[in-house]
Amino acid sequence: MGSWSRGAVLELYRALLRAGRHLQYTDRNYYRRAVAREFRRCQALTVPEDKEEALKRGQFFLNSRLGGLM
Repeated sequence: MGSWSRGAVLELYRALLRAGRHLQYTDRNYYRRAVAREFRRCQALTVPEDKEEALKRGQFFLNSRLGGLM
């Protein structure tokens, strides 16, 4: 699969942050920091397969209603 564009990565980031606004039983600030920390950690990835896997993980987390947090 081709690499993700910068816009697609930013859209995933924004979608995860938007979804976190509706959390009821999880600290929203902690969630926001965790998402930002994970995206910063993944910025340093150099292997395309690792980048693809990280983005797929983020997409799965969003599609699974934040891993069951909502």
